[in-house]
Order: sequence, then C-alpha cells, then structure tokens
Amino acid sequence: MADYTAAETRYERLTAEQMDEQRIQNVAYQYLCRLEEAKRWMEACLVEELPAPTDLEEGLRNGVILAKLGHRFAPNSVPLKKIYDPEQQRYQAVGLQFRHTDNINHWRNAMTKLGLPAIFYPETTDVYDKKNMPRTVYCIHALSLYLYRLGVAPQIHDLYGKVKFTDEEINNMKLELDKYGIQMPAFNKIGGILANELSVDEAAVHAAVIAINEAVDRGELGVTTRALRNPNAMLRNLQEALMSVYQEMLSQARRRKAERASSWCQGSEDKDMYEEFLTQREIQNNINVVNVRSAVEQVDEALDSADELSLLSALQLPCLALRGLHTDNGPWYLDQLSVDRQQRALEGCVDPLNPDDLQDGITLANEDAKGARNMQAAVQNVNAALRRSDPRHTLSCLMTSDLQLPQVFPFAAALYHRELQLLQGQSGQGELQQEELFVAVEMLSAVALINQSLEVGNLQQFSSSLVSSSAGLSDVDDTLLDRYFERLADVKQQGGGAQLTWNQLQEKINSVNSSVLDAQQKLVVLGVINKAVIRGDNQQLLSALLLPSCGLEDVLPDNACRYLTLLSRTRQHKAQVSRDPGAELCLADIQEEVRRANQQSQRALKLCLSVAAVNQAVKENRDSQTLRVLSLPELQLQGIIRECAAEYQRQLHNLITHKMDTGDNRGAWIRVRADDGSLFYFHLNRLEGTWERPDGFTYNSVFMDRHEIQDVISGVSGLYSRSALWRSREALVVRLQATCRGFLIRQQLEARQRFLINHTPAVVVIQSHWRRFVQQRLYRRRLQFLYMNWRAVVKIQSFVKMWLMKRKYRARLSFFKLNEGAVIKIQSFFRASRARDQYRMLVHSDTPHLSVVRKFVHLLDLGDGDIREEAELLRLREEVVRSIRFNRQLEADLDLMDLKIGLLVRNRATLQEVVSHCKKLTRKNKEQLSDMMDVERSKGLKALSRERRERLEAYQHLFYLLQTQPLYLAQLIFLMPHTRSTSFMEMLVFSLFNYGSDHREAYLLLQLFTEALRYEISLKVDQPQDVVTGNPTVIKMLVNFYRRAHGQNVLREALCPALQDVLQDRTLSIRTDPVDVYKTWINQTESQTGLKSTLPYDVSPEDALSHPEVQRRIDVSIINLKNLTDRVLNAITCNLHKLPYGLRYTAKVLRDALKTKFPDASDDELYKIVGNLVYYRYMNPAIVAPDGFDVVDRSAGSSLQPEQRHVLGSIARMLQHAAANKRFHGDGHHVRALNQYISQTHTRFRKFLLSVCDVPEPEERFSVDEFSELLVVSRPVIYISVSELLNTHKLLLEHQDVLCADSSDPLRLLLQDLGPVPPLQELTGESSLTPSDPESALTHSCKTEVSLTLTNKFDIFNDSDDKPDARGLLLSTKQLIIDVIRTQPGDTLSDILRRSPSHDQEVCHDWLMQRRARQDARTPEKMKRNQSLVANGNLSLEEKKRKILRSLRRLEGLGVLTSPQTENQILQMIAKDIRQQRLRRQRRGAELLKLRHTLSSLEVKSSFQTEQVDYYRHYITSCLDNLTTSKSNKKKTAESTGKKKPPALSYSATRLQEKGVLLEIEDLPPTQFKNVVFDIVAGPERGSFRVKTRFLGVEMEEFLLKYQDLLQLQYEGVAVMKMFDKAKINVNLLIFLLNKKFFKK
Repeated sequence: MADYTAAETRYERLTAEQMDEQRIQNVAYQYLCRLEEAKRWMEACLVEELPAPTDLEEGLRNGVILAKLGHRFAPNSVPLKKIYDPEQQRYQAVGLQFRHTDNINHWRNAMTKLGLPAIFYPETTDVYDKKNMPRTVYCIHALSLYLYRLGVAPQIHDLYGKVKFTDEEINNMKLELDKYGIQMPAFNKIGGILANELSVDEAAVHAAVIAINEAVDRGELGVTTRALRNPNAMLRNLQEALMSVYQEMLSQARRRKAERASSWCQGSEDKDMYEEFLTQREIQNNINVVNVRSAVEQVDEALDSADELSLLSALQLPCLALRGLHTDNGPWYLDQLSVDRQQRALEGCVDPLNPDDLQDGITLANEDAKGARNMQAAVQNVNAALRRSDPRHTLSCLMTSDLQLPQVFPFAAALYHRELQLLQGQSGQGELQQEELFVAVEMLSAVALINQSLEVGNLQQFSSSLVSSSAGLSDVDDTLLDRYFERLADVKQQGGGAQLTWNQLQEKINSVNSSVLDAQQKLVVLGVINKAVIRGDNQQLLSALLLPSCGLEDVLPDNACRYLTLLSRTRQHKAQVSRDPGAELCLADIQEEVRRANQQSQRALKLCLSVAAVNQAVKENRDSQTLRVLSLPELQLQGIIRECAAEYQRQLHNLITHKMDTGDNRGAWIRVRADDGSLFYFHLNRLEGTWERPDGFTYNSVFMDRHEIQDVISGVSGLYSRSALWRSREALVVRLQATCRGFLIRQQLEARQRFLINHTPAVVVIQSHWRRFVQQRLYRRRLQFLYMNWRAVVKIQSFVKMWLMKRKYRARLSFFKLNEGAVIKIQSFFRASRARDQYRMLVHSDTPHLSVVRKFVHLLDLGDGDIREEAELLRLREEVVRSIRFNRQLEADLDLMDLKIGLLVRNRATLQEVVSHCKKLTRKNKEQLSDMMDVERSKGLKALSRERRERLEAYQHLFYLLQTQPLYLAQLIFLMPHTRSTSFMEMLVFSLFNYGSDHREAYLLLQLFTEALRYEISLKVDQPQDVVTGNPTVIKMLVNFYRRAHGQNVLREALCPALQDVLQDRTLSIRTDPVDVYKTWINQTESQTGLKSTLPYDVSPEDALSHPEVQRRIDVSIINLKNLTDRVLNAITCNLHKLPYGLRYTAKVLRDALKTKFPDASDDELYKIVGNLVYYRYMNPAIVAPDGFDVVDRSAGSSLQPEQRHVLGSIARMLQHAAANKRFHGDGHHVRALNQYISQTHTRFRKFLLSVCDVPEPEERFSVDEFSELLVVSRPVIYISVSELLNTHKLLLEHQDVLCADSSDPLRLLLQDLGPVPPLQELTGESSLTPSDPESALTHSCKTEVSLTLTNKFDIFNDSDDKPDARGLLLSTKQLIIDVIRTQPGDTLSDILRRSPSHDQEVCHDWLMQRRARQDARTPEKMKRNQSLVANGNLSLEEKKRKILRSLRRLEGLGVLTSPQTENQILQMIAKDIRQQRLRRQRRGAELLKLRHTLSSLEVKSSFQTEQVDYYRHYITSCLDNLTTSKSNKKKTAESTGKKKPPALSYSATRLQEKGVLLEIEDLPPTQFKNVVFDIVAGPERGSFRVKTRFLGVEMEEFLLKYQDLLQLQYEGVAVMKMFDKAKINVNLLIFLLNKKFFKK
C-alpha cells in the first residue's frame, strides 16, 4: 500500500528522477482521493451505490449518474422521464449511444438552473469522449460546495491521506492522466473562485449573513436583532417576541458547526468560512424552527382548554403553513387533534404535536366532516327509498360510498329492500340510522354471499361467508360446513331458487347441528354396544339396544341372548377380514344382526309350532290332517308324497306309541337346532320359546322332533318310490322272471327230454296224432275266415295303401316345386349358420369342442403365399437395417471427409487419405457393403472351424438373452457413466433391436424401456416430483426415440393444420400484460394521429387496466388465446389414436410405477407427471418450435417472426399450465379469466391423459404370450459391427458382479462360455494389420459387420434333457395333436388317443406329412422350422399318440397343464393359435407396406449422399492437382507426361545427417554413413514415395513412405520415426525436404 502523507514526513535522499516519479504518483493519488470524495458525496445525495473510484470515470461517461444528480436538486429542469437509459440496461448491452449525450446536457442545464457559475462546467465531449474527466470531477466538487452553502446538500469531505489505494491502482491512474495530457485542476481554490463569481445581490446576502454570525458570536440581543432585521439577509417570518429565542438557537447551531468543522479540517490551511459560519439557509431554518415551536405550543394550550376559537387562530399561523383549514370544521379539528395528542401520550411522548401531525390531523378532520355531512344525506336518501317499492333505487342508494357501508351486492337487491323495510317499520321513529344500516347491510351482504355460493355451488366461498362474523349466525360448526351446504342447497332448490333469509339459514343450521348431535349420540351408544359384545353381557347389550338414541327397530328383550351371539360372531368375522383385533361393529351391522336374530327366532318358533302340530295331528290319528301339517313350509320336509298319507300316519303313530311304551316323563320343553347349530327351547304349554336354556330343562320323551319325522317320511317315501320303480320297470321284471322260469323249464325239459328219448317211439306216435289234430283245426278255421272275407279285405287294403302313398308323394313333390329356391336358401343358411356357430364357439368358448377345432385347424397351415410374404418380409428387414446402417456410416464418413479437407487446407495434409476414403464410397463398393454379410462368412467369426463356430453360437446365445431379458440392459445403462448412456443406446440397443423394425423387436424394445424406467424409479426417484424436476435417462431416450421414429409424422399430422392456421394469420397478436397493451395502444395512437398523447407513458398495471380500450384489447387477446389453445388442444385430443403406442404404454407404466412406490401420492400428482411426459417433453417442443421439428412446412430461408413465436409460446404456456393445473399469479380480471379457463382445460387434459394411459398390455397389442417366441417362423437376425460386439462383451465382463451375482445366472454361464474379450484380428479373420496403413486397416476392421442369427443356448426340444423346457415341449405337443386330430376322427381327444387308427387313416396321415415335407423343402433356409419339429413329422400315427400321452403327463408334471382338464386346456391353446393366425397375416401385410416405404425413403437419401460424394471427389481431385503441380510449370508438366520418368532424389546418409533428416542408424557407426545411399522416388500413387537403400552399391531394402503418415505423426507431436526398423528420421525435416523437392513449396 502507498501512504504518501507518511512518505513526505520521512527524510530520504532521492534522485531527481525518483522525486519526479514520486510527484507524479502523488498527483495520481490526490486525483483518486478526489474521485472517492465525489463518489461518496453523490452516493449520499442519490442514495444508491456507485462504481469504485477506479471505475467511476467510465461510469460517468453515459451521463446517467450526472442526470440523476441534476434531477435530485432541480427536478423541474431534469424530469426523471427525460433521462435516457436510467437503468443502464442498453448501455450494458450495446455500450455508449449518442443519445447518452442528452443526459450530460440535462446535467449542465440543471447546474445553470441552480446558479453555479459556468466557469466550472465541463464540455459534453469532456465527459462523453473522456477527453477531460478531471474537469468533470472538479465541477462535481464545485457543485457540492455551492449546494452546501445554499443548505440543500451535504458537505463533501476531504479524504486526502485517509483512504488507501494499491500501487497497481495508482500506476493505472498515472497512465490515464498521462493520456489526458492536461494540468490537474486546483480543487483547493474552488471556494475562492465561487466567491469571485457571485453576483452583487449574492455578495450583499453574503455580507449580511457574516454580520449575523458575528452578532451571534458577540451574544448581544440588540445587535443580533438588528442584524436579523437587515433586508439583505432576506430572512422571513421574524417575530419580536421570539428574538431572545432566536439568539439562543443560532448560538447553539453556530457552536455545533464550529466544533464539527474543527474535527474534520484539523491541520488544514485552506478552510472555507462557511465550514464554521452559518449559511443563510441554516439561519432561516433555525428561525423557522423557533416559530414552529411557538405555534405548536399555542395549539397545545388551546387543546388543553378545549377552546375551539383559540385552536382555529393558532392553526392559522403562517409559520405552520397548514393547508385546507376550514372554520366550519372546528369541532372536528378539536376532536381529531385531541385524540392524536392522547395517542402520543399513551405512547410515552409528552411533546406537543409537530406541524406534520397537525397537518395529518387537519386532513383527517376535514375528511371526517365531509363524510359526516355526506353520510347524513345518504341515510335520508336510503330511508326515502325504503318507503317506495323500487329495490333497484334502494340498491343504488345503499351503494353510495358516503354511507361507509360494507360491500353491497346488486344481485340481492330484493333481499336488501325487503329486509330493510321490515327493520324500518319496527323502528320507533320510522327512520333508520347509519349504525343500524351498517349492521343490517353487513348481515344481509353475508346472507347474499351465502345465497350466491349456494347457487354456483362454490363450497369454499360458502364456508368463508358462513363462518364470518358479519353473518351473525350462531352455533356454526367448522366441521359441518359440507352438511350445511348440502342442506341449504336442497332448501333453496325446493324453494325455486328464492333468496334464503337469515332466519331460514339459522333454522337449517340448528337442524343440521341436531342431526349431528344425534349421530354423535349414536356413536356413543355404538361404543357401549361393542363393549357389551366384547364382555358378553346380555343385560348391558339389551339396555343399549333399547336406547332411543340408538335408533334400532324391533329390538325384542326375549332375543337378547341371540343378539349377543350373532353380534359376537359378526365382530369376530370383521376382525378376521380386516386383520384388526379391535374392529368394532357399525350401526348397519348391528341393525342387520338384530333383524336376522328376529327372523331366526320367528323361524325357530314357527318350526317348533309346526313340529308340535305334527305331533298333535298324529295323536288325533287323522290322515288328511297329518298330511296337511307335514306339508307346512316351516318344517321343510323333503320327499312328501300325498299317496303315502295313510302310511305316514301309521308309521308316525307307531313311533309315538313306541316312545310312550319306553316311558313318558311328561316334560314341557322341547328343543330344535338352528342352521348354525344353536338350540332353541320351546315350552309346549305356554307356546313360548327362548334361546337360553331354561332352568330345570327336561326334554319331552314322547315328542317327535323334525329329524325323526323326516326319517319316517324318507322311509315311507322311499318304499313307495321303490314300488313305483318296480311298477315302471314291469317289463324288465317280467323278462327277468321269464328268464328264470325259462331256466327252470329248461331243466324240466331236459329231464323230460331224457324221458322222451327213452320212450321215443311212443312220443313220436303221440306227437304225430297231436300235430295232425292241431293243424287240421287251424286250417279249417283259417279257411272258413278267408272264404268269408277275403275279397273285401284285399280290396280295402289295396285302395287305402294306394291313396295314402299317392297323396303323400304328390304333396311332397308339389311343395318342393313351389319352394325350390327357398329350400336352397335354407340349406345354404343352415350350413352357414352351423359354420358361424362353430367359429363363434372357437372364438368365444372357453372349451371349444374337438370337432370345431378339427374343422378350423387347417388355418394353421402355411401356404405358398405365407412363405413368400415371410421371405419378402425377412429380405426387406435385412435391406432396411443395412440401408440404415449404411446411411449412418455414410454420414459419418462424409463428416470425416470434411474434417480431412479442413486439415489439408490448414496443415498442408496430403490428399491421399481423403482420396482413399472417397474411393471406398463408390457405388461399386456400396453394393459390396450390402453383400458384406455373405462375403465375410468365409473368414473371421464365420470361419468354418469348431472354435470359431462355438464362439459364434456363444455370441448368438448372449445377444438372444440380452434381447429377451431386458433387465440386464436396463441395469447396464445405469451402471455406465452418465455421458455414455445415450451413445450406448444409439450404438448397441438400437442395433440389437433392429430399430424396432417389426412387432417382435418393437415389443422387446418397449419391454427394455419400461423395465429400465421401473428400475430407475425404484433406485433414483425419492419423491414423485423428481421425475419432473430431474431429467431421467430412460425418459429422455424413449422420448427422443418415439419423436424421431414414427412420432415425428404423428406430430406433423396432428399439429400441422392447427399450427399452420396460427402461423398464416400475420395480424394475430396476443398480449395480456396490461402495461404492454397500454404502451402499444399509446404508440398506435401517436403513429395514427401524429400528435403526442396526453396520457403518461409509464404506468402501473392497475392504472393501465383502468382504461376501457386496454381492457377491451386484453379481452380480445384472451378470447383469441382461448380459441387458439382450444384448437391446438382439440388437435391433440382428437389424434389420440395416432400417438405412438410405446409412448402411451410408457406413460401407463410411469403412472403405475410411481403409484406402487408412492401409494400415498394423489391421482392429480401422478397425472401431472404423466402430462409432463406426454405433453411437456413430447409435444411442447414441437408447438414452441414447429419449424425445428418439421411439424409445419416452411420455405427455404424463411423463419418464424418474433410475434409468431410469441403466439406459439403463449399457446404452449397455456397448455403447460392446463396440464399441470397451475394458476397465473395476480388479481386482475384478465388473470381470473385465464385461471378459470385453465381449470376447465385441465379437466379436458385429465380426461385426455386418462385415455392416454388406457392402452392394452404389450402382450395383447403385439399378440405375444409366453410361447410366442417359439411360434415365430423365422429366427431373429441382427446386424452388428465388430467394435460394438467387443465393447458389449467388455462391458458385460466389467459389470458381471452386479448384473449376475448368482453363479447359476444364465448371463454368467454365457460369459463363462465366451471367456475373455477376444482380439480384433480373431473376429475379423486378419492375421495382423497392414503395416503400410495401420489406422485405415484398424478402422475398416472395427466397422466390419457380422450377422447373428439369435438362438437359445439349450435345445428346447431335446427329450434327453433332464429338465425339458416347458415351452418347447408344449409347442411340440400341440403340433403332434394337430397332426392326429386332422387324420383320425373322434368326439374327444382321449378317445382318439386310445383308439387304434385304421389303414385309411394311416395313409391320410402319410400324405399330410409328405405335403409338409415338400413345403419345408421350398421354404428358405432362414425360415425353416426347428429340427425337433421336423423329426416329429417322421413318426407314425401310433407313435405320435404315445408321444402325446407322454408329453401331456410331462406338461402336467411341469405345472403347465392341470389335471384333470389337460385335454381341454391343450385344445384351448390350439384354438387361440387359430384365432391369432389371421391377425398375424394382417400385421405382416401392414409391415411389408411400411418397410417398402421406409426403403424408398432410404434410397432417396442414399442418392443425395452419393451426389455429395461425387462433389467431394471432384473437389479433392482439383486440390490434389493444385498441390502437386505449380503454376509455372503446369504446361511443361502436361507436355512431358509419359515421356520422362518421375523425378528421383539420391542422398547419402552423411548428407542426410548434415541436413538433420537422419539422426542415426542402429548397429552402423557414423563413419560408414558415406557408404549408405538413400534413393527417394515418387510412388505409384500421389502422395506416396519409395525409399530404397544401397550399401556399397548393393540394393538392400525398400520402404513405402506415405506423405499422409508423416503429417499424421507431425500432428500427433511425434518428432522421430523409424525407417527400415533401424534408421531414425526427423519427421519435420523430412516433410520440409519432400515439400521442397517434390511439391515445390
């Protein structure tokens, strides 16, 4: 630090140069002190912080600070609105402007107005151009002293030696002063110059003021009085009575100022006299103070005496300068000032009221007086209006502000008029006073607000109005506001919407309170009931149930025990269900159990009475009576048959008799058992029952209970039924008996036969005689009958048969002829109906019949068209993926060519690398790149060796697992660094899923997104708002993917029409800020009329809204904004179905995942987050910047105007606020209108978001289930570069401990099979990189693509596996079942499997298998089925059945099928496959169209990039020609081309060492360098050279040197390179040599 005051006091012998340097530094330090003084003085005047002294000069150049200083002391000359750029925003943005000179001129005008002599003024250029800033600071000092002498500004303080600056600041200021080249002004002579420049009048005033100061110092009252009376002193309001007080006051002020001056200016020689003397302004101020003190004392005395006239005379004194005094308002002045003085006394202040307090009191008193007079007139008007019958006139009178009434609402005019009329009639004088009006209107306004809130249904307004003290309603409970609202709304609706009076409000409030009190009493009773149930106390329970407050019906004391039992069971059940041991019964439960107990008691009593009636009827021994009683419904006896009535009577009577025989105990009680096992006791004599066991209970021993009666009835009915059964089976019984008799007769016949055999001759004689007799008798009878009737019988029979047959035939024939068309239609309809029924059964039935499945199972066959479409689909997928990857690679190569061309221009890089890079982009190589997959099969990863084959299969298994198990990739994304996640997704994941090109890849990619989203929410989201405030990686990736893929077309189709209409209207303007609208209106008015507006330009929002035109324009803007927002919102909601399914399902997963993790989160909060994803992240950018997202069509070079972007931003902001239900801040009418619109729009947005999340699961959307992977005809194929393959392998190995911690995890097993990451050469098939161009070879190898046909690690169809895969086994079983049921008929699958096939069925089966084999032969290799399925086709029909039975048992053991419904379940799965076959064909057709369209777009892009390549090739060729051929010898070189050999250079090693090119040669001493010769000749290509070495004339080696390699080494900072593995070469000097000799540089 520099302390120059101390340096001057120390004696040092300095040289002249040192002394001169010290003097210059002292001048710089003094100037810095003057700057600090000016800074502090201006800060005190302006009350704002200014720049540091070192920056103050630059801060003064724009004149803003100087103009503000002029406004501070001359506000009329420098109004604040005339200051240009007062906040210095434009200065900070663009620097100095010429209009800043206006500020400097305003400051000069202010100094002229103040009277500062012009000798101090700086020029405008001194400040603006910084030509003479010391003069500006000098002027500020002069202005401060001048204003101080006038008493209007503080004194500027001398800070020389009191502030410190660094040496750097002093040196910098010294350099600045050297630039000025001027002499430093004399700041200490400002006072003298001011005195010399004053006018004559000012000199007289100066002399008079000095005389007053000297008179005050002398202390003589007379001298001081004469000096004060001197007219040159220009003092006002002098009072003779106060001269002594003036003397004392001025003496004290003079003394204080002298003491302060001595403390500030200690040791200073140049003092100004006014630093100790009082100025004219200070003298006048002291006189005014004395006068004011005297006046306020007089006012205080008048207040003490409460004299109104004395108070008015004191207040009219001119020294007080009070404004607005009116002699008529004396009483109000006395009251108000007395109150003010009392208030000050209470605050502890005993001083009289000062003039400001008096002025405030007078102002308030004037207002009170005016208000009192106006109020009295307004009260009279109200009373007059109430006597009339015009409510509107009464309302206008009440709304007069003079009444000072609470707010009056116009919609309740009738209520005010009616109620106030009643109140006026009840008053004694017939007139209402203001106090009465105030209380009545306050209460009626509150009642009106309550009625209004009831009409609009605003519960919040109703609650605040109801509980307000102004309503005067009693017993209002804050917790019952909802019930008050509902009750009063009902009453108002019932009354036709009429206004409710205060009495009605109070009555309904009391009613609600009473109902709530009743409910509370019910709660108390419920507690008592629950305690009684827990304790098991019958009496306490009964007494509680009988309480009136409980409100229970039909409580019977006799059923108390039953009540307790049922209530206890209900409470226990409720506790078990809710898992809450302390669960209590509610009133509904109690009422239900009481009702149930009463019903059970009634049923039990009726049952007992019915059983007693049966016993009595049996004893009376009347069959009909017994049957009637047994048929009573209360008994619920089963199997009663009327025909068995007598038997029932007999059996029951026998039972009673038996019981009597065993003993009759004469008991009076019986009991019956209820359904729940409870016992009901019944007294036979009193016919009463109870659930409690009576004392001395003795069961009647002869009484039959219901079960005994049922047993008797069942026995009798059973016997009767059996007899009836025998009768119904009489024929069967007869046959059985006949069989038995036949058996017996046959036995007798055999015995008889043996007897007859023994007596055969006699038997034969007897039989012959008997047969003859019988035959003769029959013959005679028959012959007689025929003789008698044979003609008639024959005739009748013939005619009848003939007639019947003819009639039947003719009628049938005629009917068919008449209805031939109808018959055909009926037949066709019947066939179609049967087919539809069968298909409907197949689609909708849970268990379709086997015949139905057999009828439609042929739909599962793949036809030639299916095979062709699948092959075409596979080919298009390959072409699309290859085209995408090729285009991306082409774009990267073009970017790399741009970079290489730039390096060539800047660093003299060779063009050979660019040329070689361009050559590989020719059309021929582009076609080779498309066939690279096939060409590369013969080497590298696809080599035909066992080791390479195993590695290929391992990679195929690995990527299949990563595809189908998304959790691995989801975890890997978050394990990687955040900066690599996006590139990782772009590079690996999209390649792995083929950019979601088909349904399978789209489904798996969506599974990855959703799984990663769930994983990120579970780990990184601590509260739901983190999803909005943060930037989740997964959400960013999926939004970019769906917006870039098909989502861009969706946004264009949905938003383009609406946004295009908005952009086409160039006159549209949406401004809702009142100040902006106001300023725009002023500017338009001035530009249209050419006249300056009389309205102020800078106003507040409230003032701006007070203008009707501003309000009208804002209303128009709000209407336009609402219409435009509705249009865009309609476009969004109407195109809901076009939104990408993946985005919608991700929104659903986001909602469900947050709901799972945060169950307490409300639906509003969750849907706000969903809206943030769907609208803010996906749609909002396209609305704000539609040109950036290709949503609207824009011509080349055109851009959106600022006003258009403002309109789009306003629409987007409205939609964003509506989606989040976020209100605008403010209380204006326009803000309320916007907030109301936002609330309405939020409801629509909520419905839209609900619809967004209402999507089916991906399995249903893509028709995917757990077996779909096995039903894919062609196996999935991916195309991936070698570098992506190796990087993926490396990442998985690095993070395998986290991804697969379990040793049996499939990923860990696959990584173990793969082993460490293989070298690049092993996968590409190249032994080593080409030494001539290692970088190019390495780049080419890394970009080499391989195709992987993804497969599972284990063969799912391998029967020998100990743990067979259920999915493969199920697929194989379904195929076998299809083959069997198509060949062999049957009703059920079990019948078919257990029945042996016939020969024809075997032949049919063989024919089907042969047809399938021929179809497989025509199928492309990539689409062929699994070998296990092919092997199943070689089995015979019987072998397939046995395998089906084994497979079904295995599937049942694996849990896939459940017994005993295995056959139905497998048929259901086959039916499901049939139903989905048509959907697969439709999707395949749509996918073909989409792929063809995509491929055509890719071809257009490829053609454009090919043109770019041609242009680059032409440019590079021209650059190469210009580089290798100089201008001077172009013609000569062209003529000699082909005639001379290329130029060659020959240098010995010694010569190269002298040039510095050769540093050393290993194993060769420097003395032998002369025998080594280096020959450098041009190579076969431009930019290449052959370097040959000769040792003693013998050629040794040859080295191919490329110029681009040298430049690359130079770019990488490599100074030395090796040649021939021995010679060390200086790279920079070699480049110089080649440039000089070959390129002529």
